Amino acid sequence: MAQIPSEVLANIRQYAQKTRDAQQSQMELDESGDSKLEARLDQTIKELQMRVNEQRDRLEKLRTKSSNDVPQAPASDKIQRLAQLRVIKKAYEDLTPTEPSLPGPQSILPTLLATRTIQHTIANSKSAIESTTEQADAAKKQLEYQEQELHDANAITAALEARIERLRNQQSQQSQKSPEQIADELRAAKQAKKTGYEAEIRRLRAAFNGFVESHLAVMLAVEELGGPVAGELADINDDMLAAGFSNQGRSKVSRTLNNEARTDKRQQRLDNIWGQPVDSNNSTPRDEKDAAAAELHGLVEDLFNALLGSGGSGEYVQLERDSAAARFLVRAKVAQFHPKDARRLRLIDFGRELDDRP
Repeated sequence: MAQIPSEVLANIRQYAQKTRDAQQSQMELDESGDSKLEARLDQTIKELQMRVNEQRDRLEKLRTKSSNDVPQAPASDKIQRLAQLRVIKKAYEDLTPTEPSLPGPQSILPTLLATRTIQHTIANSKSAIESTTEQADAAKKQLEYQEQELHDANAITAALEARIERLRNQQSQQSQKSPEQIADELRAAKQAKKTGYEAEIRRLRAAFNGFVESHLAVMLAVEELGGPVAGELADINDDMLAAGFSNQGRSKVSRTLNNEARTDKRQQRLDNIWGQPVDSNNSTPRDEKDAAAAELHGLVEDLFNALLGSGGSGEYVQLERDSAAARFLVRAKVAQFHPKDARRLRLIDFGRELDDRP
């Protein structure tokens, strides 16, 4: 390869120095004013047009000269081929010292080119940042999911290992005990479970009885007297129970009656709806709330006995009438009517397996 002449290098260095000086003087375009900027742009456009025209003229001259001197295709003869190579070599040597076609020092073209390059770089950088951010977020979510999966897997593994260790210890201890000791431990464990179940039953029964006496009984009494369905009316007093309810479910206005007449009418209504009390020797007067509570307790006890098989009539209980207590148990999804007989009721066995359901 031919070495670049020193004159060409000197010209290039001189032009670079002039360009740097021009750029340093033009760092802030805004300070020069709009008129100066437009003038410089016009000058740059004219300069570019001049250079385009010059290049066009040179191209035409080169085409004209190539059509006469420069061969269009390599010759087959070695001597002619060598002559063609010498012509091409001479053309390169003639063009090498030529000063490169570069914009003048006062041209704003380098600034515009640099600005465009910077804008493209910034746009590409923003796009790359957005794409990288999305990829990072997706990778972070995937990492969090994998970490959670790993945490769950480690927890399951630890639990299984602990369970296996306990079973091994139990098996080792059981193998060292006699059959009588094992039987005694099983009986003791069963008795402890039975005691715990009985205590829990007593607790739940007390809670149920307290709920009935405090809230549910008076609501059932209102429903039996023709009032709103249990749960719809919260504020209920004794005067409302004594007066009763109309066909529209509204509380009746208590008419002016003496106490003895009002008591006789109320007692007659109690006997007609709930019947005579089982303990007729009890001297304590009962009211609608007590009668509804007693009916609910009796119905629940009969349903439990039927479910346990101690009722003697299967799992269904024969109802004497359509009572508010029975309807409430059905609405609460505690009991259900027979599919073909609405006078028969049974508890829903929540402990029954799904495959055993009819």
